[in-house]
Amino acid sequence: MSDSRLVQADRPTVTRRSFLKVTGAGATGGALLAMLDARQAPAQLKGTSLRVILWSHFVPAYDAWIDDFAKKWGEQNGATVRIDHIPHLELPARYAAEFAAGAGHDLIYFAGQILTGQYYRHLVDLSDLANDLGTRYGPWMPSAKSAAQVAGVWYAVPDYFISIPVLWRKDLFESVGRPAPKTWDDLRVAARLLRPKGHPTGMQFSHCNDANHNWRALLYCFGAKETDASGQSIELDSKETREALRFAKALYDEGMTPEVFSWDDASDNRYLASGVASWIHDAISAFRTTEDTNPKVFKETYVLPEAAGPGGTWNVGEPNVWAIWKFSKNVPAAKEFILAVANSQKEAMGASRGYNMPFLRRRYDKPMPGLGQDAKLGTLQEQDKITAFFGHPGPMTPAAQEVLTTFIVPDMFTRVARGASIDETMKWGVGEIRRIYAKHKAT
Repeated sequence: MSDSRLVQADRPTVTRRSFLKVTGAGATGGALLAMLDARQAPAQLKGTSLRVILWSHFVPAYDAWIDDFAKKWGEQNGATVRIDHIPHLELPARYAAEFAAGAGHDLIYFAGQILTGQYYRHLVDLSDLANDLGTRYGPWMPSAKSAAQVAGVWYAVPDYFISIPVLWRKDLFESVGRPAPKTWDDLRVAARLLRPKGHPTGMQFSHCNDANHNWRALLYCFGAKETDASGQSIELDSKETREALRFAKALYDEGMTPEVFSWDDASDNRYLASGVASWIHDAISAFRTTEDTNPKVFKETYVLPEAAGPGGTWNVGEPNVWAIWKFSKNVPAAKEFILAVANSQKEAMGASRGYNMPFLRRRYDKPMPGLGQDAKLGTLQEQDKITAFFGHPGPMTPAAQEVLTTFIVPDMFTRVARGASIDETMKWGVGEIRRIYAKHKAT
């Protein structure tokens, strides 16, 4: 680009992104500049550069918004900002490479797979920023702390989490005499009745973020626990976990097709937008995909915050946090950029079309951008009250983070769906988890 202060974006194609148009809300140019004027970054930022790495957002309008935001922020502060967007599942390998080299981006981003506990010794202490934001817009959701803290120190700053509700077809449910779903049993019955009519359901039995949070939602709704409240004692070996595995096997046998074993994070988006799915368990990017590409199906698509199970109602969110390498060449600019984005969270949520859910409680004032104006999405404005994260009911400890990134929980569900013994699967899965926790206790 001819202007070195413009954001430079490197965005490989991601399947889900291709289904969403670059549309949506955000601050206008004048409003954005006025907003940035309200906060003047330190003078020493002038003439510096800031390299930022972000995931490729599943609502492209958000990437367009943050690129424009970064461009204007850079111009306002005399700094060059470069944002590199890459697919989220490639981020862990990129960070491992940057860590090994001791060089890379100044400002990094953990999306879904939280690696704060793995890298905290090499991350900048951001307690001043996190505490300031908590005072301004908080308090923080308690779970935010475990995504960003180690031993009480904020080595990351929570940005937002992704809510994963149930998206279901009202016309298809009514065609088999089923009312609006409220429970997992309701979803199972509908899938069983609709699969023979060419409208199965589907949840990923694979190594992707959707598999990690979808099967945990089922687990927690059945009353299963990964750990105790302290996060130290493994509680997964239980009657509730066995019942959840048994239910998942029946759900697969009765209401799915084998393609779910090869699904990625975008597959259920395509499935809903195609008109085939009776229901899916996915972020509202799938809702927006269908809105943009299949208006007829979208008209009949409704949102359930979460299906209730015998153990309650727990939706499993996908956390996203900012962090700064200690070897960053521009820590002051990285911290100021985090603060600027956090101060603009309402505009960011609007640009994401309601996808980005706040960790800060005061950001739940109604109407929430992208949600409050939509009758189908309005119930998600209280999603924070039923949201859990991996490791539940314990915190997202470094050990819990490794359990997530090694896909042990979805692998347990995959084994049972393919016909493995529940007892043997429990023995394998709990054994793997205990090995990880023992390793972390020894370090």
